[in-house]
Amino acid sequence: MKILWALGIALAGIWSSDSLAIDYSKRIQPLDSAVLAKLIGKWTNPVDKVVIEITAVDPASGQLKGREWPSTGLAAGNEHELLGWVSTAPARDNYDTVIAISFSTSLYEYGTLPVWAGFVREDTIITMHYLIWPTAAYSWNHVSTFQETWTRVR
Repeated sequence: MKILWALGIALAGIWSSDSLAIDYSKRIQPLDSAVLAKLIGKWTNPVDKVVIEITAVDPASGQLKGREWPSTGLAAGNEHELLGWVSTAPARDNYDTVIAISFSTSLYEYGTLPVWAGFVREDTIITMHYLIWPTAAYSWNHVSTFQETWTRVR
């Protein structure tokens, strides 16, 4: 009886982990190698001179990974993990088509969470930057937002 019980638990574990797997085959459009090649590498912006390096993009899920290095303040020179997502859709007549992108990190030195969301056009990444502050002087001042344009570091 104990063997049947253990087998049942094992099968339930296998079934539940399979049922939790995300089916990325339902993506509207797979990421091709040209999209991956366009994103991999180092990028910077002129606002705060942060450098990000996109080191990998999973073609099945669109998840990107990399690193981020601030150039000023307490976080200057410290490396932070960068995580995000990339998505594409088929071109349509009379519509503008770009590569959608978002990425984020944790600036643990400040407790802030910067998030960038935008799109890739030609050789630039154009984003809105949302900086979430856990501590602020006013209750309405926990989110700063502005636009940043990223260019490839050559």
